[in-house]
Amino acid sequence: MYYEKNLKRMSSFYVNEVHLITMLLPYMERKLHEDCEVYTILQNSLDKTVKLLLSKLNLKEDLKEKIKSIDWNSKTINDYKILEKQINNTKTKYIIINGTEKYVREINKMLKKYKKNHKEGKLVLINCYNIVEFNRNIGTILENTDKILNTSGEHEIEKIFPEYIKEEKKKA
Repeated sequence: MYYEKNLKRMSSFYVNEVHLITMLLPYMERKLHEDCEVYTILQNSLDKTVKLLLSKLNLKEDLKEKIKSIDWNSKTINDYKILEKQINNTKTKYIIINGTEKYVREINKMLKKYKKNHKEGKLVLINCYNIVEFNRNIGTILENTDKILNTSGEHEIEKIFPEYIKEEKKKA
């Protein structure tokens, strides 16, 4: 299907909020220099953690302002409708999704429906999972993931989880 070509799903695993933001910042810094847009759909607000870390990092002020301008506040699943109205152009959109496994799954379902109706733009979903919760659902999470994002950047799943084999590869 066409929309799958322009839909990339990444997963990231973190220990706590500080670890999550520390891991996301270098990646987001590179993406903010490209002609793209960054959005968040967060079950719990990360605004205070982002501001705290930015106050301690030696980054250019304009970059700090760009990072601060991203909405790091929590959103309900219903807030997705507002976000859908904002992401209607052809720029690449990076959407950071964080919350329980159920919350992330529901948001992904909604965004997949959105993508079917908006085929022209590229959509990159960055699903972030707390490591305590991910241990129970690693197979399901990885099955719905194209790449892994960690502190050293974007990687193939097999590089980070060498024992894991996707279901589609098992069948081949």
